[in-house]
Amino acid sequence: MSPNSFEKARNYFYFTRAQRYGFIILVVLLIILLVTQFSLPYFLTINPTQDNTFGDEVKLFTSSISKEPTKDSLAPYPFDPNTISLLKLREMGLSEHQAKMIIKYRNAGGEFYKKEDVGRIYSISKEEYNQLEPYIIISKKILTQSKETSALTLSPVPFDPNKADSSLLRKLGLNQKQVKQIIKYRNAGGFFRKKSDFKKIYCISDLDYAQLEKHILLPSTDSIYTIKPNKKSQFFEIIEINGADTNELQKLKGIGPVYAQKIVNYRSKLGGFYDKSQLLEIFGIDTNRYVQFVDQINLDRSMIKKIELNSTGFNDLLNHPYLEYYMVKSIFNYKDAVGKFDSIAELKQIDLIYDQLYNKIEPYLSINKTNY
Repeated sequence: MSPNSFEKARNYFYFTRAQRYGFIILVVLLIILLVTQFSLPYFLTINPTQDNTFGDEVKLFTSSISKEPTKDSLAPYPFDPNTISLLKLREMGLSEHQAKMIIKYRNAGGEFYKKEDVGRIYSISKEEYNQLEPYIIISKKILTQSKETSALTLSPVPFDPNKADSSLLRKLGLNQKQVKQIIKYRNAGGFFRKKSDFKKIYCISDLDYAQLEKHILLPSTDSIYTIKPNKKSQFFEIIEINGADTNELQKLKGIGPVYAQKIVNYRSKLGGFYDKSQLLEIFGIDTNRYVQFVDQINLDRSMIKKIELNSTGFNDLLNHPYLEYYMVKSIFNYKDAVGKFDSIAELKQIDLIYDQLYNKIEPYLSINKTNY
């Protein structure tokens, strides 16, 4: 290395006196800080005041999550949420936290009046409720209490307010004053063209209308229901829906090949239609579509294919759209216990066969007493 090169290199590493003093002071301060950090715990004892409430809540929440059942871990069976015990809830696969929340709700005076009330328990997910829902049974006592405490005492069924007689209107649960007002309105030339017209009857409250609305066989707007009162159309063919094929069903207003096939498929599952309003149970047929063709149809109830209750197999009964597994199971358990049914009305002795279900399924059952 040449003298000039050495001199240049030395200049890069040269510090002035002030810089050297500053560097020394910085090193000393760093040493003091390090010594203080390691020695301070030996001279000071820190006892912080701790609030364990939040920590306990975190542990509880974490524990509930870790123990939360997965969708596949549930093993439900028919149960009444108003009476089932904590142990039975745990046996079905619910977590300790979920089971306690149901019991806590009941102990606080809460009651489950309908299946959807179980889904409102915040610790039960939507997926879990969907798995439990088919097995939830609300006792007849609770259902009766629900009707008694409800602000509404209506029992709506599908009806056309332009045609319903006083008997049907009373069956809906309307009082005598309401029925008289509806009949008086019609006798004076009044006509209901759309659903909302019905609540214009001054004695029909908003609560009454809210419960009846989906059962009113009128469209939501004026665009479809154009038939004038006291004037029948002469331009359509009457179709008997229990014997009609898909080609005949397509003659109905608003029914094309897709809906014609849906009607035939559902009719086959039911065994036939005993009431026109059953067509509303078919997916896609709402009141707007229904009112277009309801006056074009009639039905022959003698064509209904009935199930012989004493000789039918388990799967044959289970295939009916109105019956679920636990209901069929209860029917066969009853039959095993008492023997053959003497009458269809005996089904009412089974707790799971509530009145509404009995009325729906009764037209499809028969008893052949010649077999015994």
